[in-house]
Parts: sequence; C-alpha cells; structure tokens
Amino acid sequence: TAPRILSILAALLLLITSLTACSGGITREEAKTAMDALLTALDNEDYAGAADLYHPDAAMTEELLAAFAEQVKTKVGIDLTEGAAVEKITGISSSYYDSTVGGSRYELTARIKAGDKTASLTVEVIRNDRGCGIFKVECYP
Repeated sequence: TAPRILSILAALLLLITSLTACSGGITREEAKTAMDALLTALDNEDYAGAADLYHPDAAMTEELLAAFAEQVKTKVGIDLTEGAAVEKITGISSSYYDSTVGGSRYELTARIKAGDKTASLTVEVIRNDRGCGIFKVECYP
C-alpha cells in the first residue's frame, strides 16, 4: 500500500502545482492531470483525497464520491476501484472565460479501462475567483 499512497500524494502534488500555476485559462495537461489524479484516488478508494481535487463550488464530499463510484459500478458496469486508466482522449471543450462558471473551464472526455471493461469519462475543471479544481464528472458506457 505504500506505493499506492506515494502515487496518490505525487498525483495530488502535481495537480495542486499545475492548477495553482494556471493563470487565466486551463490547459489540456492540467485537465488531464486532474482526471488522472481523480482516477488514482478512486482506484485507492481515497474518497477524501478525491474530494480535495474538486472546486469549492462543487461542494463534493467523501460520501458523494463513494456513492458515485458505486453508481458507476452498478449502472455503467466499470469498477473505478480496479485501476481505471485513460486509454484515449476522445473529446475536449474549453473556454478562457465562461460566464456560467465566472472563469475558465476545460472539459476533457476520455475512454477509460478498468479490468476488461471500458467506459467514457468526462471531467470538467474550472478556475475562477473562488478557486481551481474539478467541477463535474460523468461516466457513461
């Protein structure tokens, strides 16, 4: 478990560094780092660590993330606690300024795989005066 904990800490440190470094817009690399850090935290069932990746406006909690992981497992058929990893980026959408979030946003969609199952995962990262972090996550077949 020590390597898992170290990988989570490294991913969180990289995410925090990259998100605080973004002045104005959010880059693809920053959004991808956020997605990877989220998948790593969910893989380790570190729901507190995963919740820390979220933007303050998202009001994410450990309980909501645990419920999300269970819902994805039952409804989408992929277990995010089995080492889900990005296979391929399939879509992007970004805005330097989006009035709906009061700042910049970057949405990244990827095909992910855990075990022998695949699904699509969309992660939206926003940055505004209240902070920078994941705002919304969706997973679907």
